[in-house]
Amino acid sequence: MKNILYAAIFIVFISGCSKMEEKKPNVESKSPVKENSKMPGTENKPQNSDSDEQLKDEKAETLVKSADDAVAKYTSDNSDGNKKNVVSSCMAAANYLMFEAGLPPKEKYRPALKYYREVLKADPENEEALKNKKQIEDIYESMGMPIPK
Repeated sequence: MKNILYAAIFIVFISGCSKMEEKKPNVESKSPVKENSKMPGTENKPQNSDSDEQLKDEKAETLVKSADDAVAKYTSDNSDGNKKNVVSSCMAAANYLMFEAGLPPKEKYRPALKYYREVLKADPENEEALKNKKQIEDIYESMGMPIPK
């Protein structure tokens, strides 16, 4: 009876070890990512070998350029039309950066805060800009980081 028990344990041990052999990663593969796997949103973007280069968000770049242009026009001419344009352009850029942009936090919260401040320069009573500006400032404070000027 002892011999049968030892034989059963030996067989289970050997079969377990052989399954572990099968699960070893392929040493020949240099990249841990499969060729066919892609990150969401990069289907049509060429792959770059530089890992330091961040993915660009074209919509964010467009909105930021539009907001910067509106701020420049409003700085030189404080007309009501330019005021409305700076408020709408900066709110669009700031809201996109804060809530929708696929950028790292370091690249989206600082510019979003800048554009909320631009909105508040033109319209100090804008509740949405006040609320979102406060939220970004709270994020910086919760991380123990200084709030960008």
